[in-house]
Order: sequence, then structure tokens, then C-alpha cells
Amino acid sequence: MPPASPGTLIRSEPIAVGPGLPAGTTAYRILYHSESPDGADVAVSGTVVVPGGPPPPTGRPIVTWAHGTTGVAASCAPSLQGISSIPYLAQLLAMGTIVAATDYAGLGAPGLDPYLVGLSEAHSVLDAARAARDLVGSGASDAVLVLGYSQGGQAALFAGQIAPTYAPDLFLTGAVALAPVAKVTELFPRTLGSTPDPLAVYAFMTVVNWANTYGTFPLDQLLGSQAIALAPSVDQVCASTLSTAFQRIAIDKVFRPDWRSSRPLQRLVALNDAGNAPIRAPVLVAQGSADPLVPASSTTALVNRRLCATEHDTVDYRIYLGADHGTVVQRAQGAVLRWISDRLTGVPLPTACTTAVTASGH
Repeated sequence: MPPASPGTLIRSEPIAVGPGLPAGTTAYRILYHSESPDGADVAVSGTVVVPGGPPPPTGRPIVTWAHGTTGVAASCAPSLQGISSIPYLAQLLAMGTIVAATDYAGLGAPGLDPYLVGLSEAHSVLDAARAARDLVGSGASDAVLVLGYSQGGQAALFAGQIAPTYAPDLFLTGAVALAPVAKVTELFPRTLGSTPDPLAVYAFMTVVNWANTYGTFPLDQLLGSQAIALAPSVDQVCASTLSTAFQRIAIDKVFRPDWRSSRPLQRLVALNDAGNAPIRAPVLVAQGSADPLVPASSTTALVNRRLCATEHDTVDYRIYLGADHGTVVQRAQGAVLRWISDRLTGVPLPTACTTAVTASGH
């Protein structure tokens, strides 16, 4: 691959758009240049969806979507399934926005997927917007809004943090984080018992991929022998398949008793927790109160102690009573779409930080 600057389009191909989208919509599977955390040039795959009709004189704004966990094997790339996994797609296109959706590095293209490595995810997300602009040309503007869910919520927050320095050519109008992985340790089992825990697959994937990405600790310092035997499958199957193995393994056979106290692991957790730098654009955070994977208490602490306090960000925080990790995306739809529309049309937020709790979807 000849080297090129991050966001440069390598190639594109048209793909089917399916029913339910505005007339004239076109979609493309793309491959583009991005940058690894250590500065290397990497290829990243994704999709771009473009509304029909003539663009405005200033070009169409771009919403760049950051997906939740699918796995780290190349076959887990959302672009392989087309555009069906992008939420709110028809509504975003009806607003006149171009939608870019990254697979993240290592999904759909050769290389290592640095799972829950915030800097890598943010590079992929911002460079997807650049690649969409490269693809569409003058029909795209420099205005970009980041929208992410779960793992992608972490990606959206990191993209907001680094956008002014990593992508100064983009004008970031806002960042939306749905059920974001605010603190990586919230995915870690709190106790090690003799029963299985299928949710431990996320901690397992994190440990294996951080060991490969950073090389700061050997796996046998943190994982038991049964888990080490499963480590090669992380790059071969998707998260949903891998989680079935954790229905049969006791959690105390997956992790060593003192694994959470590993200093190299703790340093990497601090490095990849969101909220360690200011976000100059407005932020919307949506969280379900009944989320078993990303606790509402963790997201609330991120908003109150980091984003609004330490970093002085402008945050609109919405808590949806009874929503879990999956249903919050649908419950928050109306608020998210109104918020995105307001940011793209320049409507100012009334105050620096607000919190709303609702039992409805609005």
C-alpha cells in the first residue's frame, strides 16, 4: 500500500442500499488510510451512505458512526453485512447528512484490531469522515458529528478529545455517546467465583488484545490456562460466538486471582478511560438505568466528575429509566435525532451541563 495521509481514500465500490431509505440514496464500501496509535499507516474498511439529490452550496455535513462490539476477527466487520447495522440511518439521510461508518482498524482489513484502545478507535472514526469527504468531493462539507454506541461511545468521546489536534481540517459540531464504555474496569468481573459469566468475554477480549497491542504483560500473568487456550480464537470468531465458551467456564478459571492488581493493566486502563482531555464540541450522553454491562453509575461518574468538572465540557446527559444496554439506542432515538439536527443547524445549548431522567422515549 503506497503511504498516504490519514483519511485518504484507497478504493470504493457501490453496494446495495435496500428498502426504507430516501430515494436516490447511494452506498459504498470503502477502504481508507488511517493511523495506528504508534503512528503507522494502516488500512481501515467501512461504509459511506450518501443522500440523493443535489447537495447544498456549502456541502453536506457528515455523521461518522462508531459501532459497538462485534469482535476483533476480520470477519466481524459490520461493512460485510452492508449498512443495515447503522442506527437512525434513514432519519440521518433525510436530514441531508452523509453517513460514514468505520469498521475500526483490523476489522475487514488486515492487521490487529486494538479493541477498546481509544486512540485507535478515534483515528478510525475521524478518518472515516475524511474518507467520506474524499469520496464525495465538493458535495461534502467539513462539518462532522460523531455518533457512537458502547465501544463506539468510547470511540466518540476519544474522537472528541483528539479532533482539534489530529483532524484540524474537520469542524466537529458535536459528539454523541450512547451507553459508552466510560471506565474499562466496569467490564471486568468484580469477583471470581465458581460459576460462569458470559459477560466476562469483554474483559477477556480486552486483556488478549491489549497484550498483543501494547506488549506490556504476558497473558499468563492475568489469565488461567483455560482462558489462554482460548486466546487464539479471539482473532478467529466474533464476540457472540466467543461468549458461548464463557457459559461453560467458571470465572475463577478465566482470570488469575490477582489479575486486576496488575500495574501494567492498571496503567493501560487509565490510558483508555474516557474523559482525560477536554472536548471542545458539545456532547450528548445517553444511558439506560438498567444496563447490566455499562452501569449507569459509571456513566454518571464520567459525566459529573470528568466531563463536566475536570474538563469543563458542555454536556447534555440523558438517563432512560428501565432501558438496558441494547434498548437505550431505540429509547433515545427522538432525543438523539433532535440533538443532532440542532447541532448541525447551529442551535446553541442553553447551559454547560444538564441532566434529564425520563421514563419515556423522549
